[in-house]
Amino acid sequence: MATATKHRRRTAEMARAKNGSEPPLSPEFAAGSLESELSAIGRAVPSRVWAKVPADYFANLDQYLHGAPKKK
Repeated sequence: MATATKHRRRTAEMARAKNGSEPPLSPEFAAGSLESELSAIGRAVPSRVWAKVPADYFANLDQYLHGAPKKK
């Protein structure tokens, strides 16, 4: 993420140096809250895919990602 920010800044500086105007930001780097971004991603996932997520997934995230013992 930091690399993308550095790249955007360098690109913006180069564009300003060439023609003196501000370059438009790409939608990839558009400003917005993390909550709204995550909400949009969640809405994009079909309900049949959400149905496959185990009911205890968030409570036992470490177990599903890293094989840690399940919490009860």
